[in-house]
Order: sequence, then structure tokens, then C-alpha cells
Amino acid sequence: MTRGLSPTRVRLPGYVINCVVAGQGPAVLLLHGWPQTAHAWREVVPLLADRYTVVAPDLPGFGASSRPDGGYDKRTVASTLARLMAVLGLTRYHLVGHDVGGQVAYPLAALYPESVRSLTFVEAGIPGLGESLAAANPLTGGSWHFGFNMVPDLPEFLLAGRERGYLEFMFRRDTVGLYVTGAIDDAAMDVYARALAAPGAVRAIMAYYRALPIDIADNRELCAAGPLRMPALVVGARHGVGFGWLDTVQEAVADVSARWVEECGHYVPEERPAELARLLAEAWQEVESRDRHE
Repeated sequence: MTRGLSPTRVRLPGYVINCVVAGQGPAVLLLHGWPQTAHAWREVVPLLADRYTVVAPDLPGFGASSRPDGGYDKRTVASTLARLMAVLGLTRYHLVGHDVGGQVAYPLAALYPESVRSLTFVEAGIPGLGESLAAANPLTGGSWHFGFNMVPDLPEFLLAGRERGYLEFMFRRDTVGLYVTGAIDDAAMDVYARALAAPGAVRAIMAYYRALPIDIADNRELCAAGPLRMPALVVGARHGVGFGWLDTVQEAVADVSARWVEECGHYVPEERPAELARLLAEAWQEVESRDRHE
């Protein structure tokens, strides 16, 4: 979990969500990527907590949150996180999703637009929109791991006792891995490896990929209802996915801006936490200024 901050365990119907809640001010919800936990925000949370109330949960199935048998389609996960924020008494918030966290962020914003003040996709986008299907096809420049992770039972069998090796490969591979190689050090790797080695963890996090056919249908239905009206920011890393998912967000949101992070790979919250915190704070200040003048 985030450095120097104690986690809070919040009980919801059918779930326990492990999260960090820190700071004071306008509320912010940070959703981590795959295959990480809220520990990915360990450097970002302290940079924001002097001005914002920051909530960084382990997504359902990850870290110390519950690992239910089902319910890993992003629409269901989004509803769970909306309940989390309601229980915490935070009814309006800025929403940020890195990687798979961005896949959760879109249905959350679409289903609860009255709660989401702004939407940020960090190296993330919306499956089923734009040219996103190419991301799951290695023959079109996409990543092999989409297909591997979606195969029933095989990842659980092959990764048993080899969780750390799999994570090291994912984080340190040449393409769409770390550019700042020390950003996920041995201590962070230990955190992620312990989380993935927990009973049921591989099954749970692979379920985020196995739910993609449902997500694609859900996202197309949500998008057909019309574009979202809260402002959206797409943050791309120069040595990561970049703006490969930008078209998916432009299809679903009326007001979209984009920013590059230089000298950075896919794992922006850990590779360039100060720059990411600055980009987020600047975007939120614009939203808050606009809200004050309306």
C-alpha cells in the first residue's frame, strides 16, 4: 500500500475494499492498473494529499480487496467503486484510471455522471471503441498478453509459484514496459508478487481480461447514449502506449485534451509521479475554476 499511509478496509455488500484515504480538499479517486495494486500510487498520493482528499483502492480482485467468484466486467466494478465513494461520503470527485483502471473509469463516469467532475485516462482507453480491438491482436501491433490472460485456467496453472517471474517479465520487457527501469524496484516487486501469489489472485486479475467481450458490448451501449460532458484528459507516455487509445476516448467524450509524458514508459504513476501529479492538479484546477464561474 502507499508509503507511510495506513490502509482502510471498507465493507460493502458482497465486498471488502482495501484502500488508502488521505488528505483534505476536493475528492479524487485513483484507479490503478494491471497487474498492480494501489501501491502503484505510493509516490503520487503524498503529492496530491496536501490539496485533495485522495482515495486509492485496490480494485476488486487485486491486493487485499475481496476476490469474488464473478463480477469483473468493468460496469460491475465501476458500480462497486461508486458505492465505495458514497460510503466514504464523497459524492463528487475527479476520477483517474491508469491502464485497466481507465477501463473501469469510463463506465463509472457514464453511469454516475453526476458524481464525476473530470475524467483522466493514463495510458488507458475504452475497449470496443475506436481502433481498440487492435490492442488485443499481436499481429496488428497489440500485446500477446490479452489472449494469454483470457484463456480459462491456463494462466492459473502456469503461473503457480512463478508469479514474480511473470511480473518481472511484464514490467521489464522491452515493449510497453518500464522506461525508468528502477521505478518498480525489488521492494515494489515484492508487494506485487505477494499480492499475485495470494489464493485466487491470478484467477481474479485474469478475469478483468476474460470480461472484455462483455465490456465491449457495454461500452458500445453506453457510448450510443451520447458523449460524456465532463472534461477528459488523456495522458500518454512517449515510450508506452502513448496516444494509441486516444481515439476511443474522443468517441465517448465531448471535451478531450491530451498530454505527453516524456522519458517514460507505460507505468506513469511510478515512473514519473511528480509530472503526473502536476498534470492532474493543473487539469483539476481548470475544472474547479470553471465550476466556480458557472
